[in-house]
Amino acid sequence: MKKYLEETKIIDFNNKEVLALAQELAKDCKTDEEIAKNCFIYVRDNINHSGDFKDEITTYKASDVLKYKTGWCYAKSHLLAALLRANGIPTGFCYQRLSCSEYKKDIYCLHGLNAIYLKEFGWYKVDARGNKKGVNAQFTPPFEQLAFKLEKNEFDLAKIYSKPLDVVVEALKKNKTYDEMINIFPDVEYFIGKAKTLDALRLSVISKDLTKYIFEKEVPKWFEDELSQESFEKRISSLEYEYFVYVIKDEIVGFIAIKDKTRLFHLFVDEKYHKKGIAKELWQYIKENFDVSTMSVNSSIYAIKTYESFGFKISGEQNEYLGLKYQPMNYRC
Repeated sequence: MKKYLEETKIIDFNNKEVLALAQELAKDCKTDEEIAKNCFIYVRDNINHSGDFKDEITTYKASDVLKYKTGWCYAKSHLLAALLRANGIPTGFCYQRLSCSEYKKDIYCLHGLNAIYLKEFGWYKVDARGNKKGVNAQFTPPFEQLAFKLEKNEFDLAKIYSKPLDVVVEALKKNKTYDEMINIFPDVEYFIGKAKTLDALRLSVISKDLTKYIFEKEVPKWFEDELSQESFEKRISSLEYEYFVYVIKDEIVGFIAIKDKTRLFHLFVDEKYHKKGIAKELWQYIKENFDVSTMSVNSSIYAIKTYESFGFKISGEQNEYLGLKYQPMNYRC
């Protein structure tokens, strides 16, 4: 958690003006939640969103965002992080990949927001970009109310970063004016994101395409049902499951899911992207964000080597399942 409290050249919370504001916003507050809410509302409502106001200055350091009272979403997240870290509240940086058609047709870009660690609720995401017609971001833990509802081909990047992404900082430093910024928004070509119900069809297609490696004969009805679009929709919206997708150039090419934080439930990668390390990256994300010390997985013969490379070992008997090639292998990490 220490890295989410660090001061940097960009998150410069010991700047005299930033520190004074942080102390003022914390005055008379009794909980970290109260302080966080005050800081969030201040940045959301008192700092211009440079895109909304078409301000001809691009800020990136927290102190400059406060000085000039303007910043793109990324810069506003830098100031909010500085105010919170000055008050000893761990704060990270989160990103979404959204359509930026309001600025330029048919482009996507990163959108910056924050994750705040609240003692009572854990990590809680907020979006201080500034409200306007159609945008109503609020601070209502434990329920998140962000600025935008994700649509098709839009994603939440799964990771909470302790520092702003380099591509974001570089864009803010390079693009000085409004016109420069809207022509070169920061973006990423590949990332791991959180799955949403709109992604269910794509996940179903990827997994069904790989059944030829699992079954020699006809695919059993129960397995077809498990891989249907409707089943994916139900699981993605369920609190029992957490699905993460690997996206390259707007296309989901693989995904991983865990159930009840103790079982690796699904891991599929589009056949066109096999042997490119995608499964390994998905598993690495799980290792970094969940306790995998007692995690188990049921594996087909086709996937055994992959799971063994992850550190899983056989912990149960191998049994033929319904006389098919598919052999559930009970593995434990």
